[in-house]
Amino acid sequence: MPVPSCFRSSIGRSSTRSSITFVKTGRRFTSARQVSSVEAYHDEHGHHVRLGLVSGKQVVTDKVLYSVGRRGATDTLGLETAGLRADDRGRLDVNEHYQTPVPHIYAVGDVIGFPSLASTSMEQGRLAACHAFGVATHSMPELFPCGIFTVPGMSMVGKNGGAAHAEGVPYEVGRAQYREIARGQILGDRTGLLKLIFHRETRLLLGVHIIGAEAAELVHIGQAVLALGGKVDYFVDTVFNYPTLAECYKTAAFDGINRLGS
Repeated sequence: MPVPSCFRSSIGRSSTRSSITFVKTGRRFTSARQVSSVEAYHDEHGHHVRLGLVSGKQVVTDKVLYSVGRRGATDTLGLETAGLRADDRGRLDVNEHYQTPVPHIYAVGDVIGFPSLASTSMEQGRLAACHAFGVATHSMPELFPCGIFTVPGMSMVGKNGGAAHAEGVPYEVGRAQYREIARGQILGDRTGLLKLIFHRETRLLLGVHIIGAEAAELVHIGQAVLALGGKVDYFVDTVFNYPTLAECYKTAAFDGINRLGS
């Protein structure tokens, strides 16, 4: 199954800006680095962990969190009996109708891999059931939204800047900071951000990316505009309730259009 561009992670790509320091919190994030060794040790100051990087650099810290991703829970399903075989991550191959290599067996959700979200899994199940019973249906997998319910929340739909650049699409970006919005001030979220990506020439909306409070709710406004082929101008012409985070769309649209210089 093709993976919508909004889900394609940039983690692991080389970048000229591979290290970011957040001054207010003192946290430092470094990407595109490979770990060659992990060593736990104890000294007079307590327990520590030393990470050895492929580059030769060492990082000493108190704790290490290592994420290995998800694995499909298929080990006890007896797949071989049904003529199926999972890959080394417990995932099954499916076609565009979510059929496995055994046509009368369908698979959706975590057992077929990324994006492994509850929302997308339910939609996959609906499409699989419709196909199994010969019911005509329609879906837009390229506009499946992604929502991560952390603090702050994160959500996105449509293209990101990397995908637009790779496709040779001339694009512009408009941003709105939560601290610019009355609702953001009320919520006390001064770091939230909503970003719009749109075509420079046609002004068609291409993608929406949000990090901040209520991100997974807020993204659906952009999703609707994307699905209907709307332009960034829609947000300029629309009146949003005040005070709401939805106003970020209008502020971001003004910011983006101003960048066009016209």
